[in-house]
Amino acid sequence: MSPAVFLEMTLTACITVWSPGPNNILLLSSASKYGFKKNLPFMFGIWTGSLSLMILSGIFCKTLASIVPGIQPVMKYVGGIYMLYLAYKTFQRLPPGENDAEKEPHYLMGFFLQLINVKIIIYGLTMFSSFILPHVSRIPLLLGFAFYLMMLGAIGNLIWAFAGNVLKIFYGKHYKGMNAVMSLLLVWCALRVVGIC
Repeated sequence: MSPAVFLEMTLTACITVWSPGPNNILLLSSASKYGFKKNLPFMFGIWTGSLSLMILSGIFCKTLASIVPGIQPVMKYVGGIYMLYLAYKTFQRLPPGENDAEKEPHYLMGFFLQLINVKIIIYGLTMFSSFILPHVSRIPLLLGFAFYLMMLGAIGNLIWAFAGNVLKIFYGKHYKGMNAVMSLLLVWCALRVVGIC
C-alpha cells in the first residue's frame, strides 16, 4: 500500500469514526453524567466489539473477493457510494440531546452496541474493500489493519469521552459548520476512492 493510499484511508477512517455516531454520542453523554472512569468498561466493550467487527469485515471481504474475483471494482464503487451517503447524513446530523445515555454504561453494552452499529459494520467493510484489499492480501497484515482501524476509533472515543460537556457545548453551538467540513472531506474521499479526482 502506497503512503498516499494509507493517508487517504486514515483520513476517511478518522472522519468516519471521530464524527458523531452511536458510540461517540453515548460516550459524550455518559462521560458528562457519570465521569470518565465509569465509562472505561463501556469503552473497552466498544473497542473489543469494534476489533471483532474489523476482523470479520476483513475475512468477509477477502473471502468474497476470492470467490467472486471481479467483485473488487464493484466493492470500491459501493464503498464510494456509502461514503457519499455518510457525507449526506453527516451534513444533516443534529447535536445530541440531553437524554442519550440513561443507564450507567458497562462492558457488554459497549460490545453488543457494535454488533448492531451499522456505521461501524459498514465502516469495516468499506475500509477493507476500498482501501486495504486492493493492496494487501496477507492475513497478518489484514489483522494489523483491523487493529489499526479499531485504534483510530478508540482515539475518537477517547476524545469524545474526555471532552464531555466541553465538546457537547461546542458541537451544540457549531454543529452546522463542523458537519459541513466533515461532509466535504467525506465527499472528497469518496471521489478519490472511485478514481474521479
